Amino acid sequence: MKIHVLPILQDNYSFILEANGEAAVIDPGEAEAIIDFIDKNELKLTHILNTHHHWDHTDGNEELQQRYGARIIGPDDDRIPLLDVRLHEGDRFSFGDNHAEILETPGHTSSHICFYFPESKALFTGDTVFSMGCGALFEGTKEIMCSSFEKILKLPDDTNIYCGHEYTLPNGMFCAKVEPDNQDIQQRLKEAKELRRQHLPTIPVTLGMEKKTNVFLRAGSAEHLGNIRESKR
Repeated sequence: MKIHVLPILQDNYSFILEANGEAAVIDPGEAEAIIDFIDKNELKLTHILNTHHHWDHTDGNEELQQRYGARIIGPDDDRIPLLDVRLHEGDRFSFGDNHAEILETPGHTSSHICFYFPESKALFTGDTVFSMGCGALFEGTKEIMCSSFEKILKLPDDTNIYCGHEYTLPNGMFCAKVEPDNQDIQQRLKEAKELRRQHLPTIPVTLGMEKKTNVFLRAGSAEHLGNIRESKR
């Protein structure tokens, strides 16, 4: 399975999964960039995957479904447009020869899910975890978000994280303030700055690297997570 990173909107990412001439798109916040990629590469779009209901992850659903007849798959949430298949913790989604395990990761929203493809060592985290950051707690508490982090932290360190936004530089500068002596954060920031200078994505990033550099994943407790979040406001 090939994974293509598509920048969309202001700072979002959508992802195209490609296997045997077919494609699935994750979090199409707009349709235009997806259509351009699918048609240019002569792929058949069969599935639309949503991690959560926010418009910048779902606005392309309707146009893509009408154009390609793709099935829309996501968490059990009526706020997702035209949802065909509702997924829950422990469910599996198959694409080509790859199988995604579904993790329920509420916090950013009440129904947020992540797609974990163990064969491809790929985790699509939407807005639960960013590189050196995490999503805002719009519909959850710090305790709920910590429980979601715990699920992710149990995955192998060589898991590649594909998140929904390009927030690495501002996140990294905040992490550097929280842990000014963390050399891993300084090195990650240096590498991220060079990637952005070349207009390249800073993701994917391995879970192992996030364990070293993401102060939110390093919080260790809901209380500490709350202290970190308070300091970011």
